[in-house]
Amino acid sequence: MTFKERLQRIRGKAQKSITTDNLVDISVDILILVFDVLSSPILIVMRVVRYLIRKHIVKYVKRFIKWFLHSVCKIDNTPLDWKD
Repeated sequence: MTFKERLQRIRGKAQKSITTDNLVDISVDILILVFDVLSSPILIVMRVVRYLIRKHIVKYVKRFIKWFLHSVCKIDNTPLDWKD
């Protein structure tokens, strides 16, 4: 079987399998992908905002809680002596 015959055989199978139903399914899938790609910049912005909040805001909240516990409540983080 030559390359040309194989190509014709593949083309014949493709023409039989391409139906209106398959074309509609493929077009709907492509539209869903395009919609997801167009809506993804919003998700990218939200991920960046979440990252910045976790990196900066959480750090300051933890620092405040530690300051409050150590300075105001006078709680020390030294381990307890269990030899009593």
